[in-house]
Order: sequence, then C-alpha cells, then structure tokens
Amino acid sequence: MSKKMGSIVVGYGLLIAVLAFTLQQVSPPLARVTFIASLVAGGLSVLWGIVGLAGNKRRTWAMLTLVALAFVLLTQMVDAWSASASETPGKLAGALLLTFLMILTVGMMMYLMHGERPPEFYKTGTIPRNNSGPREGIAPSEDGKRE
Repeated sequence: MSKKMGSIVVGYGLLIAVLAFTLQQVSPPLARVTFIASLVAGGLSVLWGIVGLAGNKRRTWAMLTLVALAFVLLTQMVDAWSASASETPGKLAGALLLTFLMILTVGMMMYLMHGERPPEFYKTGTIPRNNSGPREGIAPSEDGKRE
C-alpha cells in the first residue's frame, strides 16, 4: 500500500464514521446494526491506513474489513429498501444514505484491489521462460533429461 493509498484509506474510514453518525440521526431504526458496523469498519480502516502510511505494502486486512462491511451494508440496504414503502419518517433518506455507503464501500474495494498496480500486472500471455541453461546442482543425464 503506497502513502497515497494509505491516506485515502484513512479518509475513507473517517468518512464512513461520519456517515454512520449521520445515519443514526436521520433514521435511527435503520441504523441499529449499520451504526456499530460502520464505526468498527471506519476505525479499522483508519488503522490499516496508518499502517499503510508507516510502510506496510499489504492490503489484505483492509480488504477483509471492507468485505465484512459490504456484507452488513448489503443486508441492511435490502431491508431498508423493502420497507421504504412504509410511512415512517426518515425511511427514504436512510435508505438513500445506506445505498451511498454501499456504493462508497464497493468503490473503495475496487480501488484497493486494482488501484496503483503497474501495467505489467494486467498483461496476459505466457510467462517468459528463463533459457539460460541448467540450474546449479541439477546435471542433465546422458539422454538429455534432468535427473
């Protein structure tokens, strides 16, 4: 994870926490599970971003955190949209905010998986072979096969 990606992950974590508080104020019935999950995922995202800023190159834990948050957001979003026909105040705004959180999380997952990769990473084709001769310690036999 580069310094740029680490700072973006920190910003994402802070934004998710702020949006969780906003959802809590707009629609408390929708925010029961999402509030806690978003705060935990936001805190962990800030942690993984700081670890990335410190020089760690791995993205695995940040991705696992986002996958868990995406699962929670998806279940809550489906429930919110299926119940949005009711006349409860704040239900539509809460469903829209949950949808925005989900889109933001999926976008962040895509950035973590594919962002800042070198162009060689995506090249298809065969793997170049090293034809420099036999390796050390492996001698060819009489018939030309390696033993």
